[in-house]
Amino acid sequence: MASDFAVPQFQHLNKLLLVHGHWCYTRLANMILYFFYKNLAYVAVLFWYQFFNGFSGIPMTDQWRLILFNLLFTSVPPIIYGVLDKDISADTLLQMPELYKTTQKSEPYVSSAFFFNLVDAIYQSLACFFICFMSYAGSDIGIFSLGEAVDTSIFFIILLHLLIESKSLTWIHMAVMVGSGVLYFSFGMIIGASCIFCNPPANPYWIMQRQLSDPTFYLVCILSTVVALFPRFIFRVIENTVFPTPVMTAREMEGRVIQTWICNQKSRRIAPV
Repeated sequence: MASDFAVPQFQHLNKLLLVHGHWCYTRLANMILYFFYKNLAYVAVLFWYQFFNGFSGIPMTDQWRLILFNLLFTSVPPIIYGVLDKDISADTLLQMPELYKTTQKSEPYVSSAFFFNLVDAIYQSLACFFICFMSYAGSDIGIFSLGEAVDTSIFFIILLHLLIESKSLTWIHMAVMVGSGVLYFSFGMIIGASCIFCNPPANPYWIMQRQLSDPTFYLVCILSTVVALFPRFIFRVIENTVFPTPVMTAREMEGRVIQTWICNQKSRRIAPV
């Protein structure tokens, strides 16, 4: 018979169940929710454009960007999130075994959380597309120039959304986020410099370079990102302060203990000998 875990002694079952069982379920549930959100948000952005091109199916970005957006640019951060994220420490989980009830009740993956995630993805895609679209309304920019602003905005929205949902941040998380951004812009500039006859009659030649030299591009990306993520951020703030779950309460207690310990250590260092 095969099993996911093997323990040599029953005394290890306590940590396996209360700690790793809690972490694994929470990580898996949050990662599934995020993948549904990420895919729906990006596809919805492409869908809203169809109302303005006669439902011809013509995308506002080049085909390579469509292929690599989910495959390469935004694939590694959720994997790291699903592997390393910890909502609470192992010591606290062992000291408070009642926290395991959250996984027994499937609180991280209830139907309301799934529905809210889908609604938020649709809202973010609407905010991203229409802010970019209305900002360039009446201008003479091309289809790929508009698509560059929309793609960059939704790229930052998706990554920063993950930061809001992350319970713990390490240098690995930040390195992966920065690496994804570097990869995204590097690819865009390479394609923009070399892809002259990729999608005739239009093509993404020098699109990224022109947009990066335009201050409007930065303002549009910042505005659409803030407007799209503001409701999610406020919801998490209210949830953590007004309606905290048992896990959130335990995290707050854990933070106070750590802060007290740090203050005690500092006071010992500065105390006269």
